[in-house]
Amino acid sequence: GGRATAALIAVAVVVALGAGGSVYALMRGGDDKAGPPPSPTVTASATDDADGSGDSDGSNGSGPDPATSSPDSPSPTDGVIPSGYLGTWTGNVENQYGPNPRRLTITQGGVGDTVLTLVADGTNQDGDAYHCVFEARLTQEPDGSGPLEIGPSTVTVGRDSTSCSPGAATEVTLLPDGSLRRDNLSTGDELTYTKG
Repeated sequence: GGRATAALIAVAVVVALGAGGSVYALMRGGDDKAGPPPSPTVTASATDDADGSGDSDGSNGSGPDPATSSPDSPSPTDGVIPSGYLGTWTGNVENQYGPNPRRLTITQGGVGDTVLTLVADGTNQDGDAYHCVFEARLTQEPDGSGPLEIGPSTVTVGRDSTSCSPGAATEVTLLPDGSLRRDNLSTGDELTYTKG
């Protein structure tokens, strides 16, 4: 009677605590093992070209979604990129709707590593807002102070949108005034960025 019921309740409590602890451990310990969060929906237009305009003659955009970076990414001191290039740079592309901001980030890495990310926001020629994120890899080791030879970009946020298109290879040059210029090697389009 009473002893069997007490034993059954004790077993149920142990099972419940074990299951709850397992769920807690899985949820808490899984932070560094979980896949990237879902990407936001993109509803407009940016092509990863050097001028960043978002229309058919090209727009700027290369950049990885930070959620997709791998644990074996190089540390900030491992790589071949001159330190003057490293960091976040901003630029704008103007169209009939006003400025369309670009945020370019260059991180340390070696040949074949993803070193360039670009976030392109704005309004396309049809008046639709867009948000695209691109990434691109370093294709060859720079000579001395550069320039950086960057391969074609891929879309990491907005890939389901017809408004976010991958771009051609680009060359990134640190200018004497401290700004950064990104040239599209296919179209000749360029966009200049400032640090910060």
